[in-house]
Amino acid sequence: MGFFKRKSSGDDTDAQGGALGGSASTAEVQLNPGLPPLPTEFDALVEFAGNHIAAQQLAHSGAWGLGDAERFDVDLQAGTITWMFTDRNMMVTAPAQLLGTWNPGDQTFLWGWAHPSAPPGTAVAAQAVKDWADQNGVVELQDRKIECDNDTCYSIAGIASPIGDLQGVYRFDAGGPWAYVGFGNVTLNPVDPT
Repeated sequence: MGFFKRKSSGDDTDAQGGALGGSASTAEVQLNPGLPPLPTEFDALVEFAGNHIAAQQLAHSGAWGLGDAERFDVDLQAGTITWMFTDRNMMVTAPAQLLGTWNPGDQTFLWGWAHPSAPPGTAVAAQAVKDWADQNGVVELQDRKIECDNDTCYSIAGIASPIGDLQGVYRFDAGGPWAYVGFGNVTLNPVDPT
């Protein structure tokens, strides 16, 4: 059973949808080409990350329909995220890890590297952000918790995408807190409708 299991709806996720397209064979999609050097000033880095993950989300939306899944499952123990598209007879899977959670009550983001619900070894990209912040003196990213609204949190969590070599960030309401999950290369798998 997954760590998070929810039926996807427009209210629970923020990814934009699009047509699936392509063949019914298994395929891998990689969307993280070489990037320019990252800014070390916090606000500039947050803006860069927000633009970066917006471009990733748009590409995934157009390539295989991110945001249109009928349901999804995140299993942190297995390190996977799966999106189901029964109307298209398609299942999309990717390696996944917890970047962190956003608490709407106190408007804070808790990094995955410090999260009590993150199984050991499942917050590698979040830890990479902390290590990078330590090396580059970005003090705003060195604490386990950051005060921010949910939209800013999306960009802050998105910093893990270029630093942790992720292919995207998926956020969803986990029944109170919002979970931010980073994912790697996706694999498109046909599903037999019978």
